[in-house]
Amino acid sequence: MLIDEVRGRQAGWFTLQWHLTHACDMHCAHCYDRSRVSVLKRDELMAILDDYCGFCERRDVKPSVTLSGGNPFFHPSFLEVCAELHQREIPLSILGNPVPREQLAQLVETHKPRYYQISLEGLREHNDKIRGEGSYDRAMAFFPLLREMGVRSVCMLTLTSDNVDQALSLAEELRGKADRFTFNRLSATGEGAKLGLPDKERYGRFMVEWMTAKQTNPMLGFKDNLFNILRHELGMKLTGGCTGFGCGAAFNFVAVLPDGQVHACRKFPSKIGNLRETPLETIYDSAAAERYRVGCTACSDCAIQSKCGGCLAVTRGAGLDPFTKVDPYCFM
Repeated sequence: MLIDEVRGRQAGWFTLQWHLTHACDMHCAHCYDRSRVSVLKRDELMAILDDYCGFCERRDVKPSVTLSGGNPFFHPSFLEVCAELHQREIPLSILGNPVPREQLAQLVETHKPRYYQISLEGLREHNDKIRGEGSYDRAMAFFPLLREMGVRSVCMLTLTSDNVDQALSLAEELRGKADRFTFNRLSATGEGAKLGLPDKERYGRFMVEWMTAKQTNPMLGFKDNLFNILRHELGMKLTGGCTGFGCGAAFNFVAVLPDGQVHACRKFPSKIGNLRETPLETIYDSAAAERYRVGCTACSDCAIQSKCGGCLAVTRGAGLDPFTKVDPYCFM
């Protein structure tokens, strides 16, 4: 069991979001990281998996692996990693792009994912401006394929000032196609620094619109931790937020980059170690990781801190210190 005495949280599982490669068949306008880094070879991948399983066993938590990229299918050992996860009975999820039927079928045969998440950034014209021409239609054609193969589908949107007025229209387009639709606010990191977020007032109205739409469109999800402010004010049960425990950076979640770097969160530079050099347990117990677990000290007296904590990536993208300044969109 993972215990966070500062924020009063206990977690029974630990997720490894594993970015196998930065190689990608898209070049999205808000990409957080297009750096060219070396990728781990098969033996190194298996060594990391051994280390991760040992960590989970010693901490008495259930493992859960999410493979991503770039496009994780582009790593030459992708299916071998999936097969090893299946052998060890570790749940698998995919964050990626649409792939041909043959590749999806091969994945399902190797280790059927709990869910497969792809992204859309608005309606067709805007999405294709951000993610590339034809990407909207490819995504819409991929959802029925996932359903045919019995894989739960998730659609993710990166919310910006340019698509905030399209998000709920996209939700209607996705009704009956995807199983879940949610969003993250833009982290102004990497190429995303060229884009912008809606102002605080507009975002507040959008959250209310989203919660209202949820009443008739159950596929809408509450991934943004700030929804718990509204739910708290309305006397509703709080959701798990981003990782099940609000901001789970370096608590029940870490991101591993293609070269073995470990980050508390993938959405902004938050390096806490490298698995090529240091075991996961040592990284997890480090002062650097603890700092991200504690999160924003200005939130320490908040009634919903254990299920919120704002978004450190958004705070950092706004040019603020995420360890001392509250999420600039917080209205608690």
